Amino acid sequence: MGVGKMKRLFAFCIGCSLLLGMPNSASAQFWKSMFKKKAKKEQATSSKTNEQENNIMPKPGPLKRKIDLHYPPSIKKSTYRIDVLVPLNIDELEKSDKRFPEKSIAGIDFYEGVKLATDTLNMFRYHIQVYVHDIVANGTNAEDLIKKHVLDSSDLIIGAVQSHDIPGIAQYAKKRQINFISAYSPSDAGVKDNPYFILPQPTLQVHCKYLMGYIQKKHPKNKMVLCYRNSSSAEQSAYNYITDNDEPAAFKKLMCNTMPVREKLALLFDSAHTNILIVPVFDNAFADTLLKQISIWFPNYDFEVYGMPSWKTLQGLKKPDAFPNMTVYFTSSFYIDPSLHITQSIDKQYRKEYGGKPAELVYRAYETMYWYAYLLNEYGTIFNTQFNDKSACLFTKYDIVTKYDKDMNFLYNENEHIYIYKYQSSSYIVEQ
Repeated sequence: MGVGKMKRLFAFCIGCSLLLGMPNSASAQFWKSMFKKKAKKEQATSSKTNEQENNIMPKPGPLKRKIDLHYPPSIKKSTYRIDVLVPLNIDELEKSDKRFPEKSIAGIDFYEGVKLATDTLNMFRYHIQVYVHDIVANGTNAEDLIKKHVLDSSDLIIGAVQSHDIPGIAQYAKKRQINFISAYSPSDAGVKDNPYFILPQPTLQVHCKYLMGYIQKKHPKNKMVLCYRNSSSAEQSAYNYITDNDEPAAFKKLMCNTMPVREKLALLFDSAHTNILIVPVFDNAFADTLLKQISIWFPNYDFEVYGMPSWKTLQGLKKPDAFPNMTVYFTSSFYIDPSLHITQSIDKQYRKEYGGKPAELVYRAYETMYWYAYLLNEYGTIFNTQFNDKSACLFTKYDIVTKYDKDMNFLYNENEHIYIYKYQSSSYIVEQ
């Protein structure tokens, strides 16, 4: 991340918030040439299958499925305002002349994805104004923006915010009847009874429920070994979600707050069958060491190991000889297919605009801006009954559903689509 890239960022970041306008002519020409062929294909075929195979960005028809909630009438406008809340740390960036501060990187990645998507939407003649607010700068944190009525004209709020900012923004969005997309954190932050709070990142409970359903469908008769910890609230919650409603004999359990000894593990495993091992551990260093040790201690045993979303960066998965007798699975909210035409198009535009290769969060921000801007443009300010209109989703097969607690009290809207990564000898496939 060099000085040139920082200067380009500062060119946009003048003041506490910035308006992303129309793309420059070179950018517009780039996207026009990229998507001209797609437009011709849309006219030449009505086959949705062909559209998907060619990775076209089609305009789908209206959604027919209805939900039980009662929303106010949607308002159609000639121009829509979208406010993006993102931690850029502009004050500290101005003091750094060589590198981005580590804590700024995620916010900058998100901003870059939003910027590229906004350029594309403007080129497609979407009538939107996008305001980006640095919520860690003096005077522009989420609470300040609300108190100063900065967001009162907003038609949509997209927040790459941490869990501590979510309740206040969600409450404001409900009061103003503005949809709030919490695009970064998988936490619901205790939000309840809020039909305007939308969580694209599934919560830990959804991940664990999906993982257990996957295992039980694949191994309906196999006994499972659960190596768990209660070293953190997340690991304790994962254990509770995994064992919720389980039959008494469903698991062989071993607490692993410290590295277990070989003798205790030997009582849990079977050399004659594939061992189903569930490890709800978020400490990747501990999980990596545990799997290596089990693999070394039991070289003639076969294992299927099921882990947590954090395992996407597990070091051993990148090494072909780390877990030779293990197939490792974990859940993820996102998968960016590098073979897609749209992925390659974004890569090219990113190289031209910023240099280098986009981080995953760039793609995620791009898709978030693109899909929700489409819903806003197509259906107006209240598009909450139209979440099945997913053909403007570029990478993710979102499944936005209304969530309820055990007493059937409404909570919020949440994405429940999960991907399963399957690793073996450092190569992987993605099931969706």
